Amino acid sequence: MKQRDKKKGQPKAERLSAIKLPDLDVLDETREQAAFKALRSAHKQHDLYKEGTQLVRGRIAEIKSNYNYVVEVGGVYHRASLSGRLKQFSYSSQALSAVGDVVELDISNFPDYRIENILPRKTTLSRYAGGSFQKEIILAANIEQVIITSSWKMPLVKFGLIDRYLCITALEGLKAVIVINKVDLCEDGEERDELAERVAYYEDAGYSVILSSVVSGAGMSALKDTLQNKDSVFSGQSGTGKSSLINWLEPHLNLPTAEVSDYNEKGKHTTTQSILIPWSFGGHLLDTPGIKTVNLHRDAKPEISRIFPGFDRWAPNCKFRDCSHTHEASCAVQEALEKDMLPVERYESYLRIRDSL
Repeated sequence: MKQRDKKKGQPKAERLSAIKLPDLDVLDETREQAAFKALRSAHKQHDLYKEGTQLVRGRIAEIKSNYNYVVEVGGVYHRASLSGRLKQFSYSSQALSAVGDVVELDISNFPDYRIENILPRKTTLSRYAGGSFQKEIILAANIEQVIITSSWKMPLVKFGLIDRYLCITALEGLKAVIVINKVDLCEDGEERDELAERVAYYEDAGYSVILSSVVSGAGMSALKDTLQNKDSVFSGQSGTGKSSLINWLEPHLNLPTAEVSDYNEKGKHTTTQSILIPWSFGGHLLDTPGIKTVNLHRDAKPEISRIFPGFDRWAPNCKFRDCSHTHEASCAVQEALEKDMLPVERYESYLRIRDSL
């Protein structure tokens, strides 16, 4: 058969044309066509066959667009691009790299520096996209602790969001510190008593809780001591004062801040992208944009009954090892709820997280 005849006999690939999509979110339901890519395996990704490279170890401090990065090497910041070799692997996460990644940077061709290797991550802080495949969105890599930042007012504290963050940190093996900011807005003794009662549950569960205010200076010394010589990520909902806290600790950074709306008490995103900054007192800060909600992966549903904040005090005494704490007989968590040892609000928060998965 002639070569021309062979081409005629081959079926043409189907293409989508003149298709109107009412909502671009439907694309989340379509699996990407990545059959031409190799699965990301350690022995393939880290094999480097280039000659004449001069590799130095650094850390991604900021991610620009189009695979452009800022990499910190020994206190010096370099612009760099991602090696084309690394783009040929099929990654389970939404992006190939994340702020905080430790990389090997080729500096042999100044000023065209290239990231030739992304070293395995020790820890990650991730959330998951909506849709059927729930692709991983890595918020931070190689960090030690998460500073879950909320505010007592403007906007009102969302303890349900704190619960979700605590579940994520437990799944990732990260230390969690809860910061309730703007405590200067506690106007009277009744509000202060309510705040103390609400945070007592987390303190009794073993979590560090810091009540802070950049206006009065309350809790700021304790926050600085917590951050010293550690790599920490600040995360939480918008408008809680993360940038104000950071500016108080490091005034020279002068991060932008914004007023919270009096109408709906919603904050504005002043931090638009993640960035890694060294503290003057040791350690690093990884500041992330404010997040209204965080999603867990559906595969984590069986673990929620075990890792939900505070449940470890009662769950081991349940009759069934896989107790969901919803309907089983001899459930120690439900018994604690009936005896008013477990606040109803926390149990309802647990049910909401579990049902969302």
